[in-house]
This record gives sequence, structure tokens and C-alpha cells, in this order.
Amino acid sequence: MSGLTARIRNDRAAGLARSARAKSPAEDAEPPPDSTPHRLLWSVGIVAFVLTILTFMLWGINGAGTLFDMIAAFCN
Repeated sequence: MSGLTARIRNDRAAGLARSARAKSPAEDAEPPPDSTPHRLLWSVGIVAFVLTILTFMLWGINGAGTLFDMIAAFCN
């Protein structure tokens, strides 16, 4: 008798198997909390935007060499 065709003869085990199959993973998942750190997300987004604008300004004023020199100085 294979495991797929075997019948569960114990009533308690059968009940546990039925209840385990009845629950879906979505029922066990908790809803997301209402205290999402929106302020942190906005501040990171604003910093990224300002750095992008600063990068394009440096690129436009002095060319790519300035940015590459700054990256090389930062890495050393």
C-alpha cells in the first residue's frame, strides 16, 4: 500500500489532517502593521533625489572627470 492511497485509520489523525488541509497559508498570515515608517521612506527618497540632482549638476559643470576623481578619492 503506497503512502498516497493509504487511508488514515485513526480518527484523531484524520481530523488533524482535515484541519491542516482546510487552512490556507493566507489565513495564517498576519496583516501588515499600520505603523509603516513612511517618514523614513520619504527621507530616503528625498536624499536619493538630491544626490541624483547634485550628480547631474557636477557632471554638467565639470564633466565626468570630477565624479570619477571623487569616487577614486573616496575609495582610497
